[in-house]
Amino acid sequence: MRYFFLFASFIALFTFSCKKQSNDVTNGNTSPSTKDKKIALKDQEFKVAESLNLMYFNDLAVGVIEQTNTSLKLITAAGVSTIILEGTDIKNMTRARTVLNPRGGNFIDANYIGVSSTIRGRSGTIYGLYHAEWHDGSVLAGGIPGFYASIGLAKSTDNGNTFIPSNAAVIPSYYDKNYNNGAADGGLGEPTMLYNKDSTKVYAYFVDHNRTGLGVNISMASFDVINGEPDFTKCYLINYNNEFVNQLIRSKHIVYGNGADAIFPQVTFNKALNKYLMVYTLNAYQEFSTGNLKDSGTYVVTSSDGINWDMENQYRIITDFAIPIGTGNSYTWHPSIFYTNASHTEGYLLYSKGQFGINHVMYARRFVIE
Repeated sequence: MRYFFLFASFIALFTFSCKKQSNDVTNGNTSPSTKDKKIALKDQEFKVAESLNLMYFNDLAVGVIEQTNTSLKLITAAGVSTIILEGTDIKNMTRARTVLNPRGGNFIDANYIGVSSTIRGRSGTIYGLYHAEWHDGSVLAGGIPGFYASIGLAKSTDNGNTFIPSNAAVIPSYYDKNYNNGAADGGLGEPTMLYNKDSTKVYAYFVDHNRTGLGVNISMASFDVINGEPDFTKCYLINYNNEFVNQLIRSKHIVYGNGADAIFPQVTFNKALNKYLMVYTLNAYQEFSTGNLKDSGTYVVTSSDGINWDMENQYRIITDFAIPIGTGNSYTWHPSIFYTNASHTEGYLLYSKGQFGINHVMYARRFVIE
C-alpha cells in the first residue's frame, strides 16, 4: 500500500549524470573465474504463502529471523504493518502474524511501520531497522497518501515473537518532516543492515527521499559493535570522503541511477564471492511514457568493502517496471536474497510483483552463483 510514490510529475524534475547501467545477464553465461561469477536465476518463479491471502506483501525487503533444515521464519511488511512469516521452507510458508502496527499520533510510525532486516547480538537480542511513515495530508497519484519516512529501531528478546519499537529515528535525516522538497515523499527509508565482514561494525543502507540536489538514491550509515552487541545510540553517516562521521550531514549516495532512481536495497555478505552483494530496484521513470523497458528492473551490484560499489559491473536479473504506474503495467520491486547452503552458492531471490491497481504479492525464484 505504501510507496506508490515517484510519479512522473514529481520525478521528472530530477535528472543527474551517472554511469551507464550494464547489460542483462543472458542464459547464465559467465566467466568461470570468481571475479566474474554472478547470480543466475533457475527454475520458474512461484508465489510465496499464496494460501494466506496477504495484502500488499512484501512491502519492504525480507529479513531472515531463523533458518534451519525444518523451519524458516521471515520478517517483512504487509499492508502498513510488520509481519512474521513461518513455515518449513520457502515453498511451504503456512503462518503469518502481525508483530508491529502503526502507533498513530505524533510517533514517527504514525501511519506505517515495517521491519525489513534483522541482526542478532551476542545476548540473543534481535535488532531490526524499521521503515516508518508520517502522512502529512498530501496525496500522490491514484489517491495514495504522501509520506515523510524515518528509520527506527525495533528490538526482540523472545526470538522474534514480539518487538518493541523506538520512539525516535536512529538514522537522522538532514531535512525534517516540515521540509518541502517539491514532491509528496521525503526523509529516509527502506533500510537494510548487516554486520560487516569482521563484525566490528553494523552497516546500514537506506533510500534518501529528500531529493534536493541529489535525486532519490541509496545511502549508507554505520554503528559500532561493543562486546558483540550493536550500539545504536550513535549513528555515523558516510561523507563524500568515504568517512563515517557522527554529524548531521546529507550522506553520500553510494549506489545511484542513470537519470533514474536507485531504491529498495538489500545487502548480504556472500562467502562464495568474498564480497558484499546488494540487490536493488532501478526506477527509470522516463520509461513509463515510452513503454520501452531499457533500464528498469532488479539489479545486482557487489563491493569488496561494503562502501565502494562496482557500478561499472552491475547487472540486471529482472526486467520490469519498478513501481506501480500505468494501467496494465506490471512491476517488480523490494528484492531480497537468502542463501540455502553454507557456501552461499545457492538460494532464493524474493520480490514483490503486481500490476497497477492490483494487490502485489511475494514471489520467489531459485538462484545459483555461477
